[in-house]
Amino acid sequence: MRLLKYLMKLAGIKPPRHFYWRLATNCILALILLPLVLVASRSFMLDTSNLKHITTNLLPLYVWNTSILVIGTSAITLVLGVATAWFVTVYDFPFRKHFEWVLILPLAIPTFINAIAYVGLTDFAGPIRIFFRWLGTDIYLDIMNHTGAILIMSLVLYPYVYVTSRSAFLLQSSSLMEVSRSLGQSMRRTFFKVVLPLAWPAIFAGLILVIMEVLNDYGVVSYFGIPTFTVGIFRSWLALGDLSTAVFLSVIVLTFVVILLIIEFRANRKKRLTPDKAEPFFSRLKTKRKWLLFSICLLPVLAGFIIPVGQLLWWFFLAYTHDVWTSLFTLVGNTAILGISTTLIVAILSIILVYTFRLVKKKGVKKTIAKLPMLGYAMPGAVIAVGIVAFILIINPDLIYSSILALIFGYTVRFFAVGYGSIESGMEKIPSQIDDAAQSLGSNTFRNLIRVHLPVLKPVLLGALIMVFVDVAKELPITLILRPFNYETLATNAFQYAKDEMAPRSASSSLLIIFVSAIPVYYLNRILHRR
Repeated sequence: MRLLKYLMKLAGIKPPRHFYWRLATNCILALILLPLVLVASRSFMLDTSNLKHITTNLLPLYVWNTSILVIGTSAITLVLGVATAWFVTVYDFPFRKHFEWVLILPLAIPTFINAIAYVGLTDFAGPIRIFFRWLGTDIYLDIMNHTGAILIMSLVLYPYVYVTSRSAFLLQSSSLMEVSRSLGQSMRRTFFKVVLPLAWPAIFAGLILVIMEVLNDYGVVSYFGIPTFTVGIFRSWLALGDLSTAVFLSVIVLTFVVILLIIEFRANRKKRLTPDKAEPFFSRLKTKRKWLLFSICLLPVLAGFIIPVGQLLWWFFLAYTHDVWTSLFTLVGNTAILGISTTLIVAILSIILVYTFRLVKKKGVKKTIAKLPMLGYAMPGAVIAVGIVAFILIINPDLIYSSILALIFGYTVRFFAVGYGSIESGMEKIPSQIDDAAQSLGSNTFRNLIRVHLPVLKPVLLGALIMVFVDVAKELPITLILRPFNYETLATNAFQYAKDEMAPRSASSSLLIIFVSAIPVYYLNRILHRR
């Protein structure tokens, strides 16, 4: 470092202020964006020999299936998320306070685990078919299709829309609704004419997250046999070893995601909500309507969390053996190694980036650069994995790309935004006068970070680490592509048992993932209550 600075001085180049922090930040940004840049750059070096076959036979199928899933899931999550958020924010009905956080619980179940549970519920030996046979009849329930995939993903992903919608409703001025009501408008017209237009940017942000998750999903579509872009990327690389086709499909997904991000950025730039300190607006209901709202809010929780968890618990006791704990110990160890390593790397790199942008005072272009690390979370895991494979093959074609280091690299790129966003929001709450006071007392920037900022950031840092760890435990596409041979995590173990038609054996891994994933729900509810 000092040698580089010395060489710059010899060359007549004046090193900029905070040179070391800027250099570290540039290296981190290059590392995070490298897989995405490689995917985009390799699109100009595609092997055209298979391109005609792909565009004629496969591409229309991938576009059709992916579009159906995105549109269907978006529509259902929009209705479920906005409706339940509106009910618990405005109306007073039994157990409303409990529903505020219970409605977020389905987010703790990965989509593919929900699919495994529902296939078990509806198959020939499942409780639903058994119940109908007990009544003297039998029905055939096939959910392994587009409709089933849309419903299952919607039941898991609607909390994204619910959280952003409820946050927007809580930030709106209650006086707006009071004025609307005083002018003779019904609650329904007030919602559609006043509340919804103001809350739409936040609702759309939640909807974007849902679309990203649908594009990233591999477990449900692979288990149900629905060819989407993610399935195509997996088949191209893992089954056929065709990196060129995998890159081509990844570029299409990458382009679509960038367009979505631009739309979301423009939508949120135009409209902003300002918090209102007035008491929340509550509407009184008749007893029958109170219980109707209770039933409506209970339905997604029942279908999205309680029923699948009940099925997994039944499988766990049905397939319980002492060997379960032995294999589970290995799976937990593998998952913990990956999760802890990734969380520590994400935390350290995020702190460096956030602190550097604080030192250089983000303005203009710097504000845009500060948002670049968020791109990784918007990209499907399969796209990131393909970029890392391409990077490793460029370095050395004989190098084994499947390794723990490659996995951690992929997780870091994918979930860097989770830690970065939380730490950035926490850093922004620290007054800049603290930095000036510390420097006036002779403290340098590094000591200032260690002694002043990190102690204040402890709660935020802990929350960020937990969320990154949980995301690593749930991640499937990156793990399946980059994991070493015969290296299993909780997620891959559950998915593999389901693919091998041994769903009951997946219960222990699935339940453990759900238990760990429920922790961020608690923190998310606390954040909403603070607002």
